Amino acid sequence: MKNLLTAIAVLLTTQLFAQTHEIIKHNGEKIEINFIKTEGNLVFYSLPNSAEEKKISRYAVAQLNEKSKNNSQILSKKIDVINQSDYNKVIVLKESETIGLQKSNDLTGFLGKIKGETRWSMPEMGEKRLKQNAAKKGYPFIVITSNKTDNLKAIGYTY
Repeated sequence: MKNLLTAIAVLLTTQLFAQTHEIIKHNGEKIEINFIKTEGNLVFYSLPNSAEEKKISRYAVAQLNEKSKNNSQILSKKIDVINQSDYNKVIVLKESETIGLQKSNDLTGFLGKIKGETRWSMPEMGEKRLKQNAAKKGYPFIVITSNKTDNLKAIGYTY
């Protein structure tokens, strides 16, 4: 019983001593959080007065400020895609890495087979074509849903 009471007391007091941080998103939104960790392209955090673990895409977060030490860390730089020639800046993400980004329109395309091309180079050409379509519309992120030669599909994401 004594161990149970000690465990409950520890769980309740850890929230009081948790480090509070502030996330500043690329769209200007500020969120007060308790920072947990970054793993891959995701930032894990919890809201103050909550033990529920949440996550957000690293690409949606511009800066992480630690309130107690006035320390800030830049997590990602904003990607500006202006025209089709900026297609190299477009990042292909997994669906799970888009939390916090705004879903935009679907992108489609068609990739005709060029004489002499191998079937192994076709997915790379399909990805390039989808990136060009995304750059033309100003989307810095895409999630490829279909990369078949006759049916190229992706979803565009913005800040």
